[in-house]
Amino acid sequence: MTKELLNNYRYLDEIIRKDEEKLQYYKDNPPSAYVGKVQSSNKEFPYQRTSIEVSGCEVKDRRSWKEKQYELITKLHNERAEFEQMKLEIDIFLTTIFDGRDRLIFEYLYRDGMTQQEVADKLFMDRSTVSKVVNRYLEESVVS
Repeated sequence: MTKELLNNYRYLDEIIRKDEEKLQYYKDNPPSAYVGKVQSSNKEFPYQRTSIEVSGCEVKDRRSWKEKQYELITKLHNERAEFEQMKLEIDIFLTTIFDGRDRLIFEYLYRDGMTQQEVADKLFMDRSTVSKVVNRYLEESVVS
């Protein structure tokens, strides 16, 4: 277990939320449509001129809009899979911590997103103690 993995875990949930917002934006805002009139002849009276209103968007705009949606869906799927894998690794790591106070420190820091100072205040200890506990477990996991 590394500090980078634990820190990335904390931020990955926010990244997923932001990507979901982007995807929703693309779904809610399709490419702008162009409206215009074209001339045609009447079906019943072939030589009588009529005007028909048409609308649509450029094929290129629509294609890039669809591609962007597909990219975001794929990215979200991969991020969710990565998030679940990280969650599993962290849960396994937390089961190796038998001291209740030390386990709480990790849960507050990396699951709840609290700062070291907030954890120290909550557990009535110095911030440096929290830092030492984290470093000790991370060094032990690297050696193992």
